[in-house]
Amino acid sequence: MSLINQLNATTEYYWMNIEPVDILNKASALLWKLMGNAIVKDNWQVKPHEIIDGGKMIKVPLEYANSNSGAYGATTVINQSKVDILDAARFRWAGIYGSNTLNLDDLTQNTGSEAIIDLTKQYMKSIIKAARVKMAADVIAAATTSYSINGLEDLFNTTTSTEYGSIDEDEMANWKANVITTAESISFEVMQKIFRTPDMGDFEGALPNFIVTTSLLKDGYERSLHPQQRYMDTKMVEAGWQNIMHKGAPIVSDGGVTTGYLYALNLNYLSLRSHKDYNFTAPKWVTKEVLGQPDTITADTRWRGNLLCSNRKAHVKHTNLSEPV
Repeated sequence: MSLINQLNATTEYYWMNIEPVDILNKASALLWKLMGNAIVKDNWQVKPHEIIDGGKMIKVPLEYANSNSGAYGATTVINQSKVDILDAARFRWAGIYGSNTLNLDDLTQNTGSEAIIDLTKQYMKSIIKAARVKMAADVIAAATTSYSINGLEDLFNTTTSTEYGSIDEDEMANWKANVITTAESISFEVMQKIFRTPDMGDFEGALPNFIVTTSLLKDGYERSLHPQQRYMDTKMVEAGWQNIMHKGAPIVSDGGVTTGYLYALNLNYLSLRSHKDYNFTAPKWVTKEVLGQPDTITADTRWRGNLLCSNRKAHVKHTNLSEPV
């Protein structure tokens, strides 16, 4: 071990701030919105009515066909055949954890007045944050394991024989993924095309109401508008999320979105649901005494649930977008 020199040996460091600054993690507007539009910072809990008791899978009832209908006159024979109109999407359980461990050196050295930053408290915060950060990535990505959340990339899988929610498009034509791949610059006209794509009419409840994309595309869309056309969702701004509106839907940037991508979502048909016993369990420090390490402690938080969709064609993904020139 080398000498630390006279000044280092005799002089304490100046601590500008004893709360560590997070220089790693990116904020997720989509996760914030899915988890309840929390106005209060760090209020990430899934809303009470979105908690599920259990079951082998999570069922989402679907009305996918219409009953018989036709012209009616004096000689009409009314069609009395039976038509099945209901089915259900079934989403498996997915899960996320956050965890960390402190050892004997941590417990003996990080104590008393010498402990400028309490490791046990800071690690608790980090464990919870790690689970949230993992969830933020998973709600956008395609599932990589049988335990991963079925994120947006699963919802927008265009292989018609691939199941999403245990149903594929070959079995149910209305259970389709809307993906636009045309290379074009983002603009008001492009956003109009995206909003037409679900083809469910102009009723407000059937149109996308939350849009996530990259910072470059959000800024590009803002530049394409005249100043008098630029509006923001003030509630989201109050919560810290900058946005620009298109037909009442906020467009926000999310660090997890791939370059050139935009997701136009209808949150009336998309929700994050949690199991009642695994809604981010409270971390508790426990020892590894049974493993022969009585002075090593570990803690974790666990979550189980999934991202559920009840109308797949209500959402639109656009790739190959660029900034306006």
